[in-house]
Amino acid sequence: MIGDRRVLAIVPARAGSQGLPGKNVRPLAGKPLVDWTLDAAAASALIDHVLVSSDDPQVLARVPPPMQALDRPAALAGAEASVFDAIAHALDHVGAGWDYVVLLQPTSPLRIAADIDAAIRLCDETGAPAVLTVSPTLKPDRFHGTLAGDGALALDGPRDGEGVVLNGAVYVGRPHRLRDDRTFLVEDTRVLVMPPERGLDIDTLYDFVVAEALMPHAQAFAATGMPAVRR
Repeated sequence: MIGDRRVLAIVPARAGSQGLPGKNVRPLAGKPLVDWTLDAAAASALIDHVLVSSDDPQVLARVPPPMQALDRPAALAGAEASVFDAIAHALDHVGAGWDYVVLLQPTSPLRIAADIDAAIRLCDETGAPAVLTVSPTLKPDRFHGTLAGDGALALDGPRDGEGVVLNGAVYVGRPHRLRDDRTFLVEDTRVLVMPPERGLDIDTLYDFVVAEALMPHAQAFAATGMPAVRR
């Protein structure tokens, strides 16, 4: 809770994965991937309730009380299913009375409770409809470009401000807006900048291996972030 505002965290963890099948229960640094997100949510000072939405019995079996396991219908768990349908299903299940919804994807195991709470506070203090987390790009703009079909490279031009990338680690929104807009990215959405290593998103085996290698170092630098961005 933040002030008198109630905060619901939803962890969407469907069984299917095109990039890395079974990744949510795949062991990462000694425990299943989803457990890292459950631990971060449990350590949050502002989350009131955690609901895990999944069609995977292995995931649902790992949800500790007082967190809530919600069996997601098959129609909401396929590759084409929208996470916003899963959010609506979860909200219908827990009922009204929530001021903020925090979406925490298991594919971001390096994010910590402080990142979650900072995003919630930013949304609350600014009155923004939503907050997304981003990470700085590791290379300056001059190293980024587009590869054409014939192999030609077109380098990006300089941009105003710092280059960042959406990392998918924390999404904060207001329930009624999420139902209506079906997106977190609307006018006046704010962003919270996270250290690059804590914003790592796992889609492939390559990402998984990198996350496992980074885990002890990210934990050691939890207070400051690792020196990683080249300017």
